[in-house]
Amino acid sequence: MYSLDINFLKDREVRVFDPKPRARGGPAVVGDRRPLFFGLAAALVPLALVGGYWAVTRNQVNQLQGRSSALDGELAQLSSQLAEISTIQQQIDAVRAENNAFVSIFDEIVPWSALLQDIRSRTPARVQIVSLAQTTTTAEAADPSVAPTESDALSLNGVACSYDEINDFALVLQRSPLLQSDTVAISQAQQQPTLLDPQTQGRCPGTAVGDPDFLIDYTIGASITDTPSSQLIDELERQGTVGLVSRLQALREKGVIE
Repeated sequence: MYSLDINFLKDREVRVFDPKPRARGGPAVVGDRRPLFFGLAAALVPLALVGGYWAVTRNQVNQLQGRSSALDGELAQLSSQLAEISTIQQQIDAVRAENNAFVSIFDEIVPWSALLQDIRSRTPARVQIVSLAQTTTTAEAADPSVAPTESDALSLNGVACSYDEINDFALVLQRSPLLQSDTVAISQAQQQPTLLDPQTQGRCPGTAVGDPDFLIDYTIGASITDTPSSQLIDELERQGTVGLVSRLQALREKGVIE
């Protein structure tokens, strides 16, 4: 058989590398970097804004925390002052309660001397009071759940020369500031037997001899006023109640009562 022997190296053309000289002139031109700078600046601006906002916010937080601490201190001081004020107010209330209890003693007093003098001055000439007694009346409240109230009352017993004079006496008593006008009422009026002896004691004054002569027994009830005595100073003074009036006026001057 035949073999094919080819020598490629023998037939290859030898070429000499001739480097071309570099063109003379300035250094190699580098591309414009301003867009890069602009991009970096655009990226840094938001970061700077975020950092500035964080710094401002952090400063505000620190200020608010400092203010909160200061307010906590003031609040603690105010709480202490409020507790002291509350204690003082309790003491004031206790003193006022004692004063009110003291004043109420005088306000609830209607001196018998003033009451008797007032009734005496209102008694007609032809009406005589034989006895006067103090009683207690009980008033039922409209609401069943409310306890009934009790008040001091008077019962006047005597004689009069006519029914008209008893009625007039009751009407005059209704105008008394020391009595409750709506409670003054005649509970009993009854004619006595005819007197046989004109000279008998108890004969109505001014009755002519031979005229029918009789007397009428009566009973009038009334409740004593519940108006405080401090509001009756003028009336009590007019009735000559010097002691109570002096005490009430002294309390008024000190501002304990109005």
